[in-house]
Amino acid sequence: MSEGKEEGHFNGKWAVVTVHPSLPSKTEQVARARAWGVTESMLGRDDISALILDDVSKVKRTTNWMAKLEARAAFIDAMRLLRPEGDTVFFATPLCVGFSAKLAEQTVRGLWEAGMQVYVHSVRDNGAALYVDGDDLTEFLEMVQLAANAAYQRRFRARS
Repeated sequence: MSEGKEEGHFNGKWAVVTVHPSLPSKTEQVARARAWGVTESMLGRDDISALILDDVSKVKRTTNWMAKLEARAAFIDAMRLLRPEGDTVFFATPLCVGFSAKLAEQTVRGLWEAGMQVYVHSVRDNGAALYVDGDDLTEFLEMVQLAANAAYQRRFRARS
């Protein structure tokens, strides 16, 4: 058991929640993160939860999502410095990890560089997956790209 994970202390579980029309709602993502074991905490009026939130609901399209996902980028940068070996980061779906295979890979590899693992709650057939440093991401990145294409098609059809 690593430091800070003893009884009554932080359990090493983080969650990244991204608000966007193509993703499950914030409420749904937070509920899934809670069910997985992420705890919510308040210190006075400040939320000190292990929950990182980015609201990009107004961003339509961009080729540089990481610049728009400021809280995620700051979290990954901070974790690279802190190196919380063995901690795990929750994402509700593959598309929550990245709006493209490139962003998903950038996110996963950034977390791996910090010594963290990546847990994706809903993958194929409602299963879950835990990706650790060195895993082959080919199939996962294909899932992300398929989900991104499907989300784009839904938005395109809604405009038609």
